[in-house]
Amino acid sequence: MTLPVLPQFVRSRTDLDGYRLYRRSYPNRGRQVGCVVLVTVDTEDEATARAWVDSVFVALASEPNPHPGGITAAFHIRDDGKRVINYAEWVSAQDHVDAVSGGNGVGSRTADWRRVQNFPGVQHVSVERYQPLAKVQAEVE
Repeated sequence: MTLPVLPQFVRSRTDLDGYRLYRRSYPNRGRQVGCVVLVTVDTEDEATARAWVDSVFVALASEPNPHPGGITAAFHIRDDGKRVINYAEWVSAQDHVDAVSGGNGVGSRTADWRRVQNFPGVQHVSVERYQPLAKVQAEVE
């Protein structure tokens, strides 16, 4: 699977132009990153954005079957508070495809994940897979 290059507004996992890093998680830090997934959602305001991200962390903490291909997740809130981007690193694009193949996102069918998926004031926008930054930077050098 050939992946596109990350958009130019992405400088690193913790630095996106026009966004502030809110929370991050490194459950499998140290593994080789083969794919970056940008998950984008629109929110009513910054309070909703923060509450939604917090609900994702509750769901992640209670996940009974975490996918082993997930490496990191960094949640950024746009400066106006009306969009969240999760910069997620995966071992491979196929790992991410497998993780979402059940049609329920990356989580199990739990009450915590249902809350994330049906959070008031949040609208899912997109999920896009890209080449990791390290690979892109190595190709340039």
